[in-house]
Amino acid sequence: MTISASHIEIQSLHSVPKSISIELIENAILLAYQQSNRAYDFNISVNIRIVGREEGTVINKKFKKKNSPTNVLAFEGDPAKENQLGIDSPSIGDIVVCYPVVEKESYELKKTVEDHFIHMIIHGFLHLMGYDHQDDQEEQEMNDLTYKVIGLMT
Repeated sequence: MTISASHIEIQSLHSVPKSISIELIENAILLAYQQSNRAYDFNISVNIRIVGREEGTVINKKFKKKNSPTNVLAFEGDPAKENQLGIDSPSIGDIVVCYPVVEKESYELKKTVEDHFIHMIIHGFLHLMGYDHQDDQEEQEMNDLTYKVIGLMT
């Protein structure tokens, strides 16, 4: 299996600072994949969409029934099925990041916007890899992996 920068599609529909570069996002995804213990035996891809408040609200309302934007949403794909259909580098899913929410939270958390943004990218990607936080054990595993990847990025 491989995931490479060419397998990561980024749609930025909301402006972000230059410090949040495509390379930074790609590096976070690649490191999260390498550190997870859930690999595919075929090439995969991932889609990232950076949105503003309005689109973030529409998406959150439609899929989570909440009438406000949230920081990150992950929508799992079905790469095994796509692979069986012969799709080269099937998508494991989509990550939607609402930049204005991440920006606001970063100030509240006293973190840089870049650090919090990358945290949300990693968090969303790990959801696509099957990690979750429905109970304390799952949450601890996901948090440990998230902070391990963040640590490797510095």
